Amino acid sequence: MYQSHNQESYLPDLPGVKDPDKAYDPKKNVTLVGLRLAQKLEQDGIGAVHSDINYPATEKNFYYPYSYKYSLKTLQEASAAHPDLKFYFDIHRDSQRRDKTTVTINGKDYAQLYFIIGGKNPDWKENEQFASQIHQALENKYPGLSKGIFAKAAEGNGVYNQNFSANSVLIEVGGVDNSLEECYRTADLLADAITEVVLNVQKVDGGAAEGDAKDGGKKTN
Repeated sequence: MYQSHNQESYLPDLPGVKDPDKAYDPKKNVTLVGLRLAQKLEQDGIGAVHSDINYPATEKNFYYPYSYKYSLKTLQEASAAHPDLKFYFDIHRDSQRRDKTTVTINGKDYAQLYFIIGGKNPDWKENEQFASQIHQALENKYPGLSKGIFAKAAEGNGVYNQNFSANSVLIEVGGVDNSLEECYRTADLLADAITEVVLNVQKVDGGAAEGDAKDGGKKTN
């Protein structure tokens, strides 16, 4: 788990901030959502590695358009340090408003998920297939929590480092008007869906899912 735009934040957790274009913070931000996701995966028996790098603070002459260049280095370093890493999740926050990023399930509000695929990645269909498995697992249990999958090619980065691995996906968790509490609820359900997909992949790859799960599973980034 990592966050290319790590300071993306949520207005309800930023006292005095009302402008959605200023929903950024060095401490209260989407990094906490990525951490929650990693913690829940660990609880589910799936080993997880979480990066909390604050790029604007650590990169000399930080330049926002280079965000994916910075996070690629994070991926490379994590992969070198943990050779068993197989799954990579870049956690973001959507810029849309509450009515387009919130769903109520059993009387509680949840931040919706949106899977973004880099359409300029030559192998983007493999990443889309991976995202589809997670989306479907969510749909089966929590219809409406996921807004689906969008392949971006005409705007933005277009690749999002997804050429690094077929099991890589960018996930937007909530929007500027969602609270961290709503995002945490969603992260817990997302972890359950990811766990289901990871264990299925392990069964296909080697039939060792049960043993891996008991031993902590494969590292997930």
